[in-house]
Amino acid sequence: MKISHRLYLTILPAGLAVLLLAGLVYWGQYARTAPEFVLVLGGIAVAVSLGMTWSNARYVARRLERLAGGSVQAVGPSDEIDEIERVVDRLSSAVELAEGKSADREKHFEQRARDYARLLASIADASAKRLEDVRLPLHILLENHFGDLNENQEEMLGAARTAAEAVDADMLSLREIAALDLGERSLRDDRMKPSEMIDAVRPLLLAAASSAGVALEFDVTPLLPAITGDRALLQDALVTVLRESVLSARLDARLRLGVDREGSLISFLLSGGGVPVITVRLAAAVRVVQAHAGSVIRSAEDLRIQLPATGGR
Repeated sequence: MKISHRLYLTILPAGLAVLLLAGLVYWGQYARTAPEFVLVLGGIAVAVSLGMTWSNARYVARRLERLAGGSVQAVGPSDEIDEIERVVDRLSSAVELAEGKSADREKHFEQRARDYARLLASIADASAKRLEDVRLPLHILLENHFGDLNENQEEMLGAARTAAEAVDADMLSLREIAALDLGERSLRDDRMKPSEMIDAVRPLLLAAASSAGVALEFDVTPLLPAITGDRALLQDALVTVLRESVLSARLDARLRLGVDREGSLISFLLSGGGVPVITVRLAAAVRVVQAHAGSVIRSAEDLRIQLPATGGR
């Protein structure tokens, strides 16, 4: 039997009560054993109860049929609740299957990321060895002249050596990224004050600002909590990211580097800087910050480097 039929059957007692009350009114008048106002109030109460029961039964029945999708027949052992239960079971199975597939995809992507990191490390190592085979002959040719070289030849060899050294530096940065991704690079737990980190990078940033023709001022909030991490790696990453933004700023711009606390994070905010071109060295510096549970956020006018305070990593 359908649930809607069961609900409609619940109206029968209320209907029977109406008939009984009508009989009471009819036969009770003869002996005057029941006050008239009691009978009237009882009739109203029964009528209201009947109306509410009918309305609620109709509403619940329609909602159940809608949830069941109208696929339940009038006869048979199943009803709307059975159909809804089957739908819920199917949905639960679908959710479990989707979660399983999502976990499998996540593992697959993690494995692919590690495979790419290993491939990157292999390419960086092999390229570094091949570059060394190029740099050594160039060095010998430039330092020990085997025959006379004209000025143009020396310039070409010097440019070739410079290019080879630049490519070698990029390969080292790629190797650093791969080592961080594979967990092969151990990080020190040095305790650093933000003011000390700024003091260490201040000369390099001021030199970059002078070279770019911009003004740079510093605003470091005193008594900030310390940062825990690899001092050498973090300071080099700060210099790289901030210097590239300073060098990319428009001419005669006024830049401000502020250091403040934002919740559990220490924020290095450079305002007015430019948007640098993404290089391998810059990508490696960002990856170092991320390896320390930090982030590098670039907006239209600001560059924000966030690192967790002591105890946050």
